[in-house]
Amino acid sequence: MAKLNILVLGLKTFGFSIVKQLYNYNCDVLVIDKDMDRVEDAAEFATEAVQIDIKDTAEFKKLSLNNFDVAVITVDDLGVSIVATMLFEEAGIPKIIVKATNETHKKILEKMGVKYIVSPDQEMGIKLARSIMDINIIDSINASDDYDLVEVKVQNKWVGKTLEKLKFRNEYGMNVIGVKKVDGKMKISPEKGYKIEEGDHLVVIENKNISK
Repeated sequence: MAKLNILVLGLKTFGFSIVKQLYNYNCDVLVIDKDMDRVEDAAEFATEAVQIDIKDTAEFKKLSLNNFDVAVITVDDLGVSIVATMLFEEAGIPKIIVKATNETHKKILEKMGVKYIVSPDQEMGIKLARSIMDINIIDSINASDDYDLVEVKVQNKWVGKTLEKLKFRNEYGMNVIGVKKVDGKMKISPEKGYKIEEGDHLVVIENKNISK
């Protein structure tokens, strides 16, 4: 799986939760915030962490924005959010996801043609990180303070490949503990040579503490 290059702008609770979850996955993440303390806190979960004020557009444009596949904007300031959205659109970033702080903000983003608008919520940050990585979550159970038990619908590109080749822990931060077949039967602790079949659902353990 080719690595995604992801930019996350804004490192308060919502943005930070996304960055911590993305740390689980095989992607390169650049995090940006004007607050140096927040940048330093997020640095251990990111490929690169940069302190920049979005209002300094000249400095911002030095970041080669056209190299990113996904940009996530989580800043609260309406003006900053709009400027960032415009900059990312001009740079040609294919997928831009913006947090709307209120209904007015949401309507403005919709008028700008932003396709991906989300509301601030820490749990939504986790779900958003999964959606970026194209993981189709069917069901999720909070197994403990540290782990979630998650049922995942297999992607077409996984079919016919072995669990060993797909390297779920390295690529997605998940450990496969079972395979639910089309007929409802469960294969527990599948061997690494198991080949995924169409219609399979994977039962995985996901570490919420983001440790690799």
